[in-house]
Amino acid sequence: MAKIPEGLSVTSAHNLLVSCLTRNKIQEYTTIGDLVREIRLPDGVTDPWHAIQLSTGDYGVSQYTSPGLVSIVSADGQVLRSFGRTKNAMEYPVSMAINKAGDILVADRGNSRILAINSTLTSAQEFPIPAETALRKPYALWLDEAHDRLYVGEMGGSYPRLLVFSTVKSVR
Repeated sequence: MAKIPEGLSVTSAHNLLVSCLTRNKIQEYTTIGDLVREIRLPDGVTDPWHAIQLSTGDYGVSQYTSPGLVSIVSADGQVLRSFGRTKNAMEYPVSMAINKAGDILVADRGNSRILAINSTLTSAQEFPIPAETALRKPYALWLDEAHDRLYVGEMGGSYPRLLVFSTVKSVR
């Protein structure tokens, strides 16, 4: 079984994808708990917090580091490309979601923001948050494009919150 599991997601085959934070690997399990595959991440891809399967069959992986990275890795664990060591670097990216266009939304916990990174991992923009809403250490994301909603769970401040944003279509 997974050691120090963090992020959970579901693959296109309806299997469970588990990020193993301190083991630097991703594991895929069937719905009854049988191990389908284990993807060992190469040196340089450390502290995987969350992994999501992309439409290409590759995987997006957030690294819970400072500065943080989001990498695209193949099924055999090879890094195809990465995003993050930029002027406005991510700090401890956690949960991710992917939209129909292939853009990856990332909860940048340390900077209290949500980033929308394009599918080629060459640029990013901040997800528009209303001025009256102070985002505090976003922790979990769930994207519902059919209803134009992004759900954000927070762990910062005195009380955890669940925020719902309906500006998903404005990202791109």
